[in-house]
Amino acid sequence: MHQPLVPGLPCLLRSLPVQRRQLLTVAAAASAGRWARAAAPDLWIAAPSDVLRDYALFLASRDVADLRSFDGPHARRDVMELAVLLREIHHQLPEARPELTAIDSYQRALVELRAGRISALGTTVWQVDLQSLGKTVLPSPALLPKGGFVVGLYTAAFNRKALDAKRLRDLQTLSVVSNSDWTADWSTLKALGFQQMVDMKTWRQMVLSVARGRADVMLAPFPASDDLLLLAEGVTLLPIRDVSLAVQGSRHLAASSTPGGQAIAESVFPALGTLVANGSLKRAYRECGFINARTSQWQVLNL
Repeated sequence: MHQPLVPGLPCLLRSLPVQRRQLLTVAAAASAGRWARAAAPDLWIAAPSDVLRDYALFLASRDVADLRSFDGPHARRDVMELAVLLREIHHQLPEARPELTAIDSYQRALVELRAGRISALGTTVWQVDLQSLGKTVLPSPALLPKGGFVVGLYTAAFNRKALDAKRLRDLQTLSVVSNSDWTADWSTLKALGFQQMVDMKTWRQMVLSVARGRADVMLAPFPASDDLLLLAEGVTLLPIRDVSLAVQGSRHLAASSTPGGQAIAESVFPALGTLVANGSLKRAYRECGFINARTSQWQVLNL
């Protein structure tokens, strides 16, 4: 049976403008590299479709095995996490052939992992959500420790009440939109005393509700840009300056208990632990912009 040149991405490519398909095909083929010629069974790695798209654009014509830095166009936290995982799979399981599959729902990704229909998650999830799955999944060491996931409070440019809120008691009077299925985000906001919490299930809904004034603020990682503006869904949101929040909990990659998942857990996850211990992974989070020097002096309200 013919195998696609770009593992796990044919449907994603068909959904993109023609002028972007060639770039994505070349990038993913470079990522596959020698894996495409290996005889070992596939490893199915799941990530949201926008992460797969930006990963291919970030990689461009490079081989993922040769990556040493994680800055530049299309770099961001989840793209970096996927790149590091695939790089370490190449180094630790050189005969493996990872294939990428798009799963956009956070909850569905966890269900697919528990059912063994994917080998591993390509981006990190919260420890509390992995614990709810029991022993059927195998977590990596914490790539982001508790207190390490610092985010901004984003609002619309016209929302002066939100932009002027600098103290926790002022922020608590605002309406905040999040997803109750995102256990760590939701519990962090509740613990901070937000009284008006709006439950929406997609990122798009959240962004547009804030842009249209239906909610005052939402949580979002700081972008790497100098102005810290959040550009999404055709709108622009601003951070409330000088304040941030730490979403409570640690974040991990995870593998299934399938043979492929166990191989990742036994060979790749210890290598990721070494990157955590020697500071290489923290440097990668800094290079991709997630750990943002521009906000390092801002008050973290819950630390």
